[in-house]
Amino acid sequence: MMQYYIFISFLIILYLLCINFFFKKFNFCLDIETEAEKHKILLRKENSVPLSGTFYFLPIILILFYNLDISVLICISSLFFLGLFSDLKILTSYKLRLIFQFFFISLLFFLTKDLKIDTRISFLNNLMNYEILRILICTFFFMVLINGFNLIDGTNCLCTFNFLIITIFIYLLAENNNIDISTERLNILAISILIFLTLNFFGKNFLGDGAAYGVGFFLGFILLEITTSNISISPYFIANLLWYPAFENLFSILRRSFSKKNNYLPDNDHLHQLVFKFLKKKKIFIKDYILSSLIGISINLVLVLNYTIGLKYFNNSLIQIILIISLIFLYLMSYNFFYKNQD
Repeated sequence: MMQYYIFISFLIILYLLCINFFFKKFNFCLDIETEAEKHKILLRKENSVPLSGTFYFLPIILILFYNLDISVLICISSLFFLGLFSDLKILTSYKLRLIFQFFFISLLFFLTKDLKIDTRISFLNNLMNYEILRILICTFFFMVLINGFNLIDGTNCLCTFNFLIITIFIYLLAENNNIDISTERLNILAISILIFLTLNFFGKNFLGDGAAYGVGFFLGFILLEITTSNISISPYFIANLLWYPAFENLFSILRRSFSKKNNYLPDNDHLHQLVFKFLKKKKIFIKDYILSSLIGISINLVLVLNYTIGLKYFNNSLIQIILIISLIFLYLMSYNFFYKNQD
């Protein structure tokens, strides 16, 4: 079995290197620094980096999880390509991307009648007995989630490492609860994310909007299926695994609204960026892209501690809620500290 995984890893590494090579050679799908994206120079050594995520992860997911319902695979593929059009600067309107996201995701939940978000709150669960409300609530949740993943992709390793950690915890959850999902496929997915993460650490390739949308939706959907089919798993454990990108997105919307900033334009006031500016002010003498990567890894290590405790009590909603609230409080305290000390 070890030789099998080594062979698979070799093929995946070769595949990723080929993608990066041809993208650079033909000047295709490169994340080139623009006037509106000056912060991206902090993530890399070069001015242009391959946005390899869509072409790397989409085939891997389609091959490994071909047995998913065709409507799910079409939705995932559509989100990958929607993000790819953004990466290629074909679809630059953020509002238009939201409209397409809403269409793809709501259509999926219209077709999959049995999927709903269990909140363990009777009032909210009763609302989802109404078809239109079920579709709207599920669509809203996934739109917040995938745009949150895209938002935290502003620091090396932050989004990619979070994908890896979530995949590992899905594996642990499946192993401990006899959940009907192939752990071998999860292993290969985790290996593929780890390989991508290694190059991302050195600013050699980025996920891009396509992979942030596509992989983010895929992991969220798998977790939703798990909690729908196994009532012993608290839905708040799933929320615990996914709260960070979702909260980062919602907090950014509220922050920009209160400061009267445009919600559709990028800014440099996210927590990971404030931490970067604070540490740079302290004259930490390492390369910017390495510092960015270390910040992404450090934030995820804090999340791992929370996830680990959550996994131990995966069936206890109260403990999950306490864990989520505790991390949100830590986030807000950290944000306040770094925001006040950025000048």
